Amino acid sequence: MYHKNGDAFFIEFRGTFSGVLFDKRKNKKIIFTDHIGDKQVFFHQAEDFLLFGSELNYLVEYFKNNDLNYSFNENAAYFLLTFGYMLEDNTLFNEFKKLQAGHYILIEGNTLSIHQYYQLDNTPKDELTEEEIIENVDYLFRQAVKKQFDKDKEYGYKHLVALSGGLDSRMTTWVANDLGYGENIVNFTFSQSDYDDETIAKEIARDLKHEWIFKFLDNGLCLKNLEQVLKITSGNCIYSGQSHGKSALDLIDKSNFGILHSGQLGDVILGTYSSEPKHIPYTLFDGVYSRKYIKRLDKSVIKRNYPNQELFKMYQRGFNGINQGLLPMQESMETFSPFYDIEFLEFCFHIPVELRFNHYIYFKWIQKKYPEAAKYKWEILRGKITETKVTIRGHLILLRRLPIVVMQYYLNKLGFKVFPINTKNHMNPFDYWYNTNEDLKIFMDEYYHENIESLDSYTPLKKDCKDLYTKGSASEKTQVLTLLAFLKLNFG
Repeated sequence: MYHKNGDAFFIEFRGTFSGVLFDKRKNKKIIFTDHIGDKQVFFHQAEDFLLFGSELNYLVEYFKNNDLNYSFNENAAYFLLTFGYMLEDNTLFNEFKKLQAGHYILIEGNTLSIHQYYQLDNTPKDELTEEEIIENVDYLFRQAVKKQFDKDKEYGYKHLVALSGGLDSRMTTWVANDLGYGENIVNFTFSQSDYDDETIAKEIARDLKHEWIFKFLDNGLCLKNLEQVLKITSGNCIYSGQSHGKSALDLIDKSNFGILHSGQLGDVILGTYSSEPKHIPYTLFDGVYSRKYIKRLDKSVIKRNYPNQELFKMYQRGFNGINQGLLPMQESMETFSPFYDIEFLEFCFHIPVELRFNHYIYFKWIQKKYPEAAKYKWEILRGKITETKVTIRGHLILLRRLPIVVMQYYLNKLGFKVFPINTKNHMNPFDYWYNTNEDLKIFMDEYYHENIESLDSYTPLKKDCKDLYTKGSASEKTQVLTLLAFLKLNFG
């Protein structure tokens, strides 16, 4: 393939991959990651050598063993405190960069260059009818599911399939079952007990006659595995985004499974990241976890050109942020989502955004092709997608729940903060856990107080971290703890 197609031969690969090719005759090296960057590659470029690896820890260890100095990237710390993840090729180290999705490194002799071989394109194509779009979506999705489930069969594995109260993992499970893989499917779910993610997933798994594993997250005990998560992520994202999945997977004997199948990013692929039913320019407010220090950043931190909000958020929040949740799984197995299948993803991104907005075509596809799957509640709506809905400020709301939503809105305006994350009625109720589990609160507060002095050399950043931790939500507290754990593990 290399001799036939040239340096970017791997553009034809499918699935999750990264790799290195060494052409001895031409003294040429090619280091690559896949189209969506879910197999990470980090690198350091020096005058006389290139260092690269699949984990930042490997690069740090090499520097330590060879008495080389590395330093803290203070600017990137604000990515963590604002977005909850790194932007573009940045890491929390000045010396180490991340190879971005759809890119490869080319080394010819002593010359190094970085090239982009793949770029998502969301230019709308209007020639298809809604009926034709649904038919194409269904065909491509079924093909995508078949490819990854057949890979399990090739090695004699069962199918470990995530399942929640959302639509994305549901459709991965449902279509796989429809294609005949159900007998070997083991669904697994993790959430606050008695929340929709548990009750809906349990109902679906039971009705499809699948085996099912449930790990409850009550009390937020998973938030105590701070340093274990940091040893995997090296601080590239907020640790609370990996702690719950890691706590569940650590209890599963993974020797029976090859791929962990998910519905990752389905809601923004067959749906959209766009906040309006049209393409709009992006801003630095798009995709953030906390807005408190957004003014510390400006657009100069963004080096690449993103034509619209959807593409900016897909590459940053999606590929750089949400994909970090795959890392605990990749420690011991492969993981993939049929929504990531390139043919499926490309087709969806050419569907006009107004048809993808608020899951319009997503709902149509389910209701036409898999009506039985529509009979279960959708966790986001707190009801079925077949019920009557209204749109308020761009958000879908069930008509029967409108009085409740209006009441909550006015209570919030009056200062009575009525958010699900403050109660146990949420998949990850961080504030509820922090406020009701004294052991967790002590753990988080002690870790903060014991390690905040690691920022003594960075006075403005230390002040901002203090303010964010003492005045912020529990989720914002975990952003600060992520940074402090990174400093302890790498500079302590």
